[in-house]
Amino acid sequence: MTSYTYRDGKMVEVPDTIVSEGTELHEPVKNTLIIRPGVTVVSYAKISGTIVVMPGAMLDAHGPVSGTVTIQGEARATFHGSANGTVKVSKDAVMHLLPESSALGVLKVEGTLINEGTRGLNVTGQGVIDDRTGSIVRRPERTLRDGTTVYESYE
Repeated sequence: MTSYTYRDGKMVEVPDTIVSEGTELHEPVKNTLIIRPGVTVVSYAKISGTIVVMPGAMLDAHGPVSGTVTIQGEARATFHGSANGTVKVSKDAVMHLLPESSALGVLKVEGTLINEGTRGLNVTGQGVIDDRTGSIVRRPERTLRDGTTVYESYE
């Protein structure tokens, strides 16, 4: 998926970030991030935009993630911090929320969601939801007329 930004008053295309070998990310990614099959990425930086974890790949996100995340079949994504936006967990894929992590956006689960942190109620799909002991399923503070859920921070 193509990303765009404004530079000198003009809209310009930002190339995708495609990772084809295992790596650590220490700089923020603000465009489309594609993790190729079989590759492990450990991210300590903020990731925002579109993220695609291809089959057999692994994303270990220590920093915040926002945007649209697609975890394809037999891929795995582990979140240590926040996962905000829309997360799509395909059949045979696994999303793991560790303690202290949160996912309060839209979760479309056809694979497996392991929750040891905090998740919202906006979950759809035929997948497996494993809310472990000590995890939190948080209700939104408000729901707007258009169905948007609002979670207010307590910090």
